[in-house]
Amino acid sequence: MLSQFNLYIIMGLILALIATSGGFLLYRRITLAEISVLEQRNATLTLVVDQQTKTIEQMVKDAERLAAANEFLSERFAATETEFVLEAYRIDGLGFGEIDGLLQGINDEFQRSIDGLRKATAR
Repeated sequence: MLSQFNLYIIMGLILALIATSGGFLLYRRITLAEISVLEQRNATLTLVVDQQTKTIEQMVKDAERLAAANEFLSERFAATETEFVLEAYRIDGLGFGEIDGLLQGINDEFQRSIDGLRKATAR
């Protein structure tokens, strides 16, 4: 009877070992599939991060160029405004008290003023 009992215990242990091995193999197969999926997702996300990094770098470069262009434009606006003010002062400073050659002087000064305005806005 003891030998029969030992036989049942050994058969039970063998079945338990087979069940444990089968469970381990099933777990290993599932884990490898999950690792494969995670590696694919990681590759995709790595590409996305690289693309976003390049996009951010390009945006920074564009912002720097835009800032430089805005600074240049502001300087040009200030210079043009200064030239307009100087032209206005020149026009205000014309002497209208003298009659001889007044029309010619006005025409000459007006032509210089127009030329100066064209020069200032032609940049």
